[in-house]
Amino acid sequence: MIPYPLRIGAPAVLLALVLVLAPAPAARAADEFVLPELALETYTLSNGLHVILHEDHRLPTVSVNVWYHVGSKDEKPGRTGFAHLFEHMMFQGSAHHDDDYFTPLQKIGGQVNGSTNTDRTNYWQNVPADQVELALQLEADRMGWLLPAMTQEKLDNQRDVVKNEKRQGENRPYAVAREALQRLLFPEGHPYRWTTIGSMDDLSAASLEDVQDFFRLHYTPNNASLCVAGDFDPARVKEWVAAYFGPIPPGRPLERLTEWVPTLAGERRAVAEDAVDTPRLYMAWHTPGYYAPGDAEFDLLGAILAGGKTSRLHRRLVLELQIAQDVRARQRSRELGGVFEIEATAAPGHDIAELEAVIDEELERLLDKGVTGEEVELARTGIETDFVRDLQEVGGFGGRADRLNRYHVFAGRADYLAADLARYRNAYAGAVGAWARRCLGRDNRAVLHVVPRGDLAAMPEPAGLDRTRLAGSAGAAAFVPPSIGEAVLENGLKVWTIPDPSLPLVQFRLEIRSGWASDPAGRAGTAALTADLLDEGAGGRDALDLARDAERLGARLRTTSSFDGSSVAIEVLANRARDGLELLRDVALEPDFPVEDFERVRRARLARVRQEARRPRDQAVKAFQERCFGAGHPYAQPYTGSGDPEALAALDVADLAAFHAAHYTADNAVLVVAGALDGETALALARDVFGRWAPGERPAPDVPAAAPAAAGSILVLDRPGAAQSFIVGGFPAVARRDADYTALDVVNTAFGGQFGSRINMNLREDKGYTYGVRSQLLALGGGGAFLMSTPVETGVTVAAMRELVAEMDSLRTARPLRGDELADNRNRLVMGFPQRFETRSDVAAAAGELALYGLPRDTWQDFAAAVAGVDEAVAAAAVARHLDPARLIWVVVGDAAVIGPELEAAGLGRVEIAGSGTK
Repeated sequence: MIPYPLRIGAPAVLLALVLVLAPAPAARAADEFVLPELALETYTLSNGLHVILHEDHRLPTVSVNVWYHVGSKDEKPGRTGFAHLFEHMMFQGSAHHDDDYFTPLQKIGGQVNGSTNTDRTNYWQNVPADQVELALQLEADRMGWLLPAMTQEKLDNQRDVVKNEKRQGENRPYAVAREALQRLLFPEGHPYRWTTIGSMDDLSAASLEDVQDFFRLHYTPNNASLCVAGDFDPARVKEWVAAYFGPIPPGRPLERLTEWVPTLAGERRAVAEDAVDTPRLYMAWHTPGYYAPGDAEFDLLGAILAGGKTSRLHRRLVLELQIAQDVRARQRSRELGGVFEIEATAAPGHDIAELEAVIDEELERLLDKGVTGEEVELARTGIETDFVRDLQEVGGFGGRADRLNRYHVFAGRADYLAADLARYRNAYAGAVGAWARRCLGRDNRAVLHVVPRGDLAAMPEPAGLDRTRLAGSAGAAAFVPPSIGEAVLENGLKVWTIPDPSLPLVQFRLEIRSGWASDPAGRAGTAALTADLLDEGAGGRDALDLARDAERLGARLRTTSSFDGSSVAIEVLANRARDGLELLRDVALEPDFPVEDFERVRRARLARVRQEARRPRDQAVKAFQERCFGAGHPYAQPYTGSGDPEALAALDVADLAAFHAAHYTADNAVLVVAGALDGETALALARDVFGRWAPGERPAPDVPAAAPAAAGSILVLDRPGAAQSFIVGGFPAVARRDADYTALDVVNTAFGGQFGSRINMNLREDKGYTYGVRSQLLALGGGGAFLMSTPVETGVTVAAMRELVAEMDSLRTARPLRGDELADNRNRLVMGFPQRFETRSDVAAAAGELALYGLPRDTWQDFAAAVAGVDEAVAAAAVARHLDPARLIWVVVGDAAVIGPELEAAGLGRVEIAGSGTK
């Protein structure tokens, strides 16, 4: 997967389908809701390519999504990692467009990504509605004409990128678990025994001919499906699909395993060591695969065991005994067979033996007595709501286009949505218990069916089709950003309403305009802990009561905090809006701050601090914040929100109660209502629920000017023996309301804010130094930072830093942002802008940001004009004022014995090695 996860989409037109869940329809009548039906058209080209069309005209965006029915399971021992390698190779250019795949799509506001797993490889583009032909053209070209453009140089480059990705993954805590677990579960020869990314040796040994042969076999139209979803004209799309994809020749028929569920003969155990602070326990069993009988029951069982605070294992391990930091249970569905996993991380001072003993007790109780109807109903309610929630996104990973392709590949039909939901509707407590009892006793068998495929042939090449000329706009669709209605209650609470009736879903977000920057002196972490404790007990109800109330509503309740704000948000079906908002009110306004839960949450935060101290990225960014803003500065707190150990240890519940009383006041808050409530209804509901909330006098946050370390200074945090260095370089920058913010946003997009940026094309695509490098404009209420970050192989640490300095200097001198590059990056921001309004939570969070930073409610309406106003002179002036490589402050986490002397000789700045003094 490309390290820039992106998403886009729009809900479908609603069609009536009333769901009444067993066992008692009358009892559930109040909970009936309308499920959107996905209107589809499917057909197959003569070369075997399956096509799925799904129209949705709410936003002027379209997702083009291609699935190849090939994953790591289709590889052979000794030749692993090929499917994942091709995920990368497919972005390197094809015969008619032998250039970077990202640039033509990103400059028109498109979003692009792909991923590989054991069973499939997918690629998607979310593009403006007028650019569908371009996305189809490029997808077809790499399907039919990738190999003529594949060179040894490209293969070597992307092989290095994949190796860096593998090193990056192996450098993370608990990285050894996945591979070790697969070796325990799967016998020699089973295609799930190796990891998707493959082995270093196999990647190194792969020849150009090896990977070309793999492509010829698997990346063919008769092994692929194409889904086009969104705002398009189906007649035109069919013409383009036929023209671009039709002439691609089919590949030879494939033999494909359909099921292979091994049987473990007894318990298999192993111990693996890793660089972590706390032990973690994994348990796994073989279960049915995608959409097979029992698959849904194990999804429900995962929720019952560890789906929330009221779940069996979370309640027992985390809340009651407090011997675990976290626990998860989930069904990992795959094509050949699933795996049900339980994963638990020990709390500090506890060990795996304790976890295992308690989990075994709970499993024995489950197998003996089964589950209750109430537990199944709670789990099913959450899944019901997730079905609606997930339909908000038309593109991206897990969006509707991806879902339809998944249904086609694994269920055999794209119109499987209702049948998918019916699996959970028809599940009952007895069946869940029965599947739990039989999961370890399933027979191991393989079944092969050979059926006629039929004659496949390519269509004739359309006359006049020029595949070397990139398709242009088909006529841009107008986009009007949602308007924000505002009313102010008598107590000073602002209510912002953003109606959208297209789905029966509503998001309430209460934004408190105080965050970590408002922490009292010496009490860093107060705001974060206050937000964390809100849903641990409120209005006389404990954490389990609150969680149970949310689960009964099918609601998603979240409390969060950031540098400048805190928020409580809940998303519910529209027919439960009042209950949802009342639950939000109780959590936000009436917290009990129970002492036992305070101590537990504080211990969890301290454990997070210790874990972050072992993660190179967290180490580097934390140290950079302190050197960028100055020790003790409000913005020097860890960006993860974990806090400072000494300050956390000094806090008590009285500090939290005092912070809450001072800052959680009606006149310091904005309630955002986004979704299926009109403005009048939303305002009346807000007045009923929050009308008696008292105003107050909040202390103004004290955000002093940054006090950065000396320009050019380099701090090396020693990590002996590390195979990679993590580099962060940057300096103080502008606040969110600064007049230069938009210009710097445009500049950053070109410089390092996207996959096709200057520094990523240099360090990743040209040099192969890294899996990904990015720059970021962190603009906050009282200041900000500009930073670049990347993991690189230890041996190229200094070379990578030199390249970053040279790229920033070039932006100021030899290669300023101008011409097509400037226009393309402006277009990327403007044309991709509609994709920010995909989900109710996206819209509410974006509105909350406007409220938090005091930005006008019509900021969205002015966005395109503001970006268009960034011409060459404006961009150059912003760069001259703010992006000077001489100001760079560096932090590097790596092997000081190797990189220290090289940095000393490089002349990039004054070097300090942590723990060894200044050199």
